[in-house]
Amino acid sequence: MNADDLSFRKFSINSGYRERFWVRNCVAVGLSAGFLEPLEASAIVMVELSAKMSAENPPQNRGAMDRVARMFNDAFTYRWERIVDFLKLHYVLSKRTDSAFWADNRRAETIPDSLREGLDFWRYHVPWHDDFTQKDEIFSAASYQYVLFGMGFNVDAPVRLLSDHREERARARMQETQERSAVLARTLPNNRDLIRRIARQGLQKI
Repeated sequence: MNADDLSFRKFSINSGYRERFWVRNCVAVGLSAGFLEPLEASAIVMVELSAKMSAENPPQNRGAMDRVARMFNDAFTYRWERIVDFLKLHYVLSKRTDSAFWADNRRAETIPDSLREGLDFWRYHVPWHDDFTQKDEIFSAASYQYVLFGMGFNVDAPVRLLSDHREERARARMQETQERSAVLARTLPNNRDLIRRIARQGLQKI
């Protein structure tokens, strides 16, 4: 069946997140707190972090509740903003021109200030652990490295100094990765063939 012959349903998404997540004795968790995109990995971790923080910091009395609520709201406002930054990063770096959608999402006025500052900084510094200040960052420096380098972002930065031993290990790992990637590229089915095979035969039991 040709993809052009398939029917589809369009779902309109009203994306965003709450200004406050903890108000008096009510805490918004999961979809009641916000929704940004249909890939649920970031939403799941936000549920886990919300449950963890509310369970580990229960206010012992009404007088303490306002401070606990303020700490919770500050922490999750920061985390939702970082998710927005990371999602937006994919659109900002895209080179697609087949529709106005991609061009619109690259416009400077649509880029959050925090992401714009990060991109300016990372033109001369590889994203590193010290760039992120929270102990439970939703996306680490490695996540930004994968997206930036994977999408062709140019970084004019000096290579961090390594000992001879570590540099040798790094080169060996890179060589192993290149060789393994070449083997997989030759032997694995392409995405469409894999889907067709699963449709006919089901998933192989492990």
